[in-house]
Amino acid sequence: MAQGDNFKRENLPTMQQLQYLMELEKLGNRRGNVAMIADICGVHHGSVSRYLKICCENGLLTKEYTFTPNGKLWLDGYKKLIGDLEVYLHNIGMAESEIPGHTKRMIENLEYHVLVNMIRSDREMRRDHSTDKKENTSKNFLSEVLEYGTYPVGFMLFRVGHPEGTQVSMVNRGFERPAVLKHNKRGSWLQLSIREMSAQSRMNGEAMTGHLESLKFEQDGMLHQAEIKNGVLRIPLDACRFRKRQGGEMSGSIPITVSCSVGRVHMPESTAVLMFWL
Repeated sequence: MAQGDNFKRENLPTMQQLQYLMELEKLGNRRGNVAMIADICGVHHGSVSRYLKICCENGLLTKEYTFTPNGKLWLDGYKKLIGDLEVYLHNIGMAESEIPGHTKRMIENLEYHVLVNMIRSDREMRRDHSTDKKENTSKNFLSEVLEYGTYPVGFMLFRVGHPEGTQVSMVNRGFERPAVLKHNKRGSWLQLSIREMSAQSRMNGEAMTGHLESLKFEQDGMLHQAEIKNGVLRIPLDACRFRKRQGGEMSGSIPITVSCSVGRVHMPESTAVLMFWL
């Protein structure tokens, strides 16, 4: 089977496979539609035929290559997700020329429900911010939903602007779990403890270690250097967006720029989105 013909890991489709189905939907149940789809998509007839057969086996298509009810819902969901991802990437500052490539990588490497929840969370945070600016100020917001104290928080860093690979940032491995949220009269911070990262060289397969060297966060349209002291990094919560979810859960996010060292090599800066919750 040619590379990319089958569903990818965890049954995730490729963008090209989604294009096969979108073209099939446009063409309808016509003779020769497989050959026409292959011609439109610039691939071999066999690539389209094999994938459509897989869709039949998975209940998305009938043997006549018409969409089942589940197949129609599945494709409609992905078409909407693609459009929503393009808007999301634009909103977080992605260059227009980079949006198609990153949309493709996110579709192919992250579960559908993860992407939907990420977009929904971002949309609700932006909506809440536009209707009540007070909610985006950490002291006001936290005082409403959280008592003074120290709280463990889960977190994840997602890549932005990286040309290949999964959308989870490598620097995600560079911090101890959990992070700590400190909220008191003196101020409010998100604290992350830095740890060594291990990776394998793509050149020779050798094991390498590295660590975070700097982290900059975005606040009021400007980048600020995060304080690092005794291996602990602090980000002021005034810079973060927050949202209280149903059930009392709270989540936050902030765009960041990080630089790391691996062995003796200083890696170039990369951008990411830090998402955290408690």
